[in-house]
Amino acid sequence: MATINSLYLLTPMTGRTSGADRTTVIGTVEMKWRTFWIAVIAMVPAGILTAFFFPMLQSWAMLWIPLVEGAAFLLIERRSKDGLRLRTYQAMFDKKRSAVNTFYLCGMPVDVTGETFGTIRQITVPVHRDADDSRPAQPTYFEDFEASSR
Repeated sequence: MATINSLYLLTPMTGRTSGADRTTVIGTVEMKWRTFWIAVIAMVPAGILTAFFFPMLQSWAMLWIPLVEGAAFLLIERRSKDGLRLRTYQAMFDKKRSAVNTFYLCGMPVDVTGETFGTIRQITVPVHRDADDSRPAQPTYFEDFEASSR
């Protein structure tokens, strides 16, 4: 009987986004697929702006291409340096949609109107022992412990 190769599901071990940091060679450049698609899609508005300003600015209109590409990467690829490390556009949307008593966390609304303030208290109470404690005295030195164990 021929042996059949087993197929193992690696997603639980590696995670759903494990391939996000993998790079591949596209043309002659090594980059992530996400980077490639951001560059391709950002060329559409860059091309429109270049075509619109080309009759006025001639070759200077080509500066729109790196400006739009840089802005696209800044908005989509860059992450905030503090907090939840959200992408720049996500942090901007959350900040814009926030209102009084409601704020957004990773795109999900968090309502704080029903929350009440409280006091953080100590939940343990120190135990005070009397001088006439009935427990045997604990040895403080190794020699005392050795003598009491015989």
